[in-house]
Amino acid sequence: MAFTGFRAPALPLPPNDYNRQQFDELFRALRIYFNLIDSLTPQQAQSYRADSFFGGNFTGDSVSATSVSGGAINGGVISGFNRGIEAPYAMLMSDEDQSSAGITSENLISYNTPIFQYGIRVENNTRIKFDYAGQYLVVVNCQFTNRSNTAAEFELWAKDQGVNYPLSNTRFDIPARKSISIYSHVVAVINGIFTVHDPETEYLEIAWWSDNADVYLEHYAAGTSPTRPEIPSVILTANFVSAVPSVFPIPQGDNLVLAGAAPSLLQGVVAIPPAGALTIAGSAPTVT
Repeated sequence: MAFTGFRAPALPLPPNDYNRQQFDELFRALRIYFNLIDSLTPQQAQSYRADSFFGGNFTGDSVSATSVSGGAINGGVISGFNRGIEAPYAMLMSDEDQSSAGITSENLISYNTPIFQYGIRVENNTRIKFDYAGQYLVVVNCQFTNRSNTAAEFELWAKDQGVNYPLSNTRFDIPARKSISIYSHVVAVINGIFTVHDPETEYLEIAWWSDNADVYLEHYAAGTSPTRPEIPSVILTANFVSAVPSVFPIPQGDNLVLAGAAPSLLQGVVAIPPAGALTIAGSAPTVT
């Protein structure tokens, strides 16, 4: 590792004749210099340049490196290729047909084939669990099939801990089947940012509903002539995109408002104006 800007001490010039004081000053300067080099954290360097940094913590303004491994980096900016950085991710699938529970019931999508996963997993077949707090980009692809001879509609939305996620629903239409043996198909895709504050309790589910009980999430086996891969009924991908922001904006609604006129002092006596009393209107903002 090279210390950019590190400076060697100015050594005293030797006199013509032996001088004990001059030798003492020379050895003192060399001792200080080598003590700085031997230190685990030299304080006299302006910057440090190295091929790799392993372990420990870094706190500062910026890091420019080919690779950074281990430990924690707090604050600042990392520039470079960022190779070797790992973040939670998953690609989950289902190779099973999933039918409707009825036109008055919701259906929870299930997964049985994790392609790869790190820090994200499936529990109870339908719940997506995240090992780390943060914000995740979730994309869901669903292969819907209509087996009936009438057109149908279906909706696809997200649930947070069993509760419908606000404004997450999307409606689709699917035409009637082409024939008794040839169904109609629609690929429905939804995506969004899912925020995880407490990995122990929070989980994500994807639900769907249709007004036709003959609408399915359909899986197809591999094809031949030509050879084609099988078609999963569901593909879900999730990627970590950000830590949870430390500061949230306060909603614009429900602002706390002061109205009216403040009391005035008249010769040491508090007088309340009759037509403009001081009032508090509205409700205090809440942070969710």
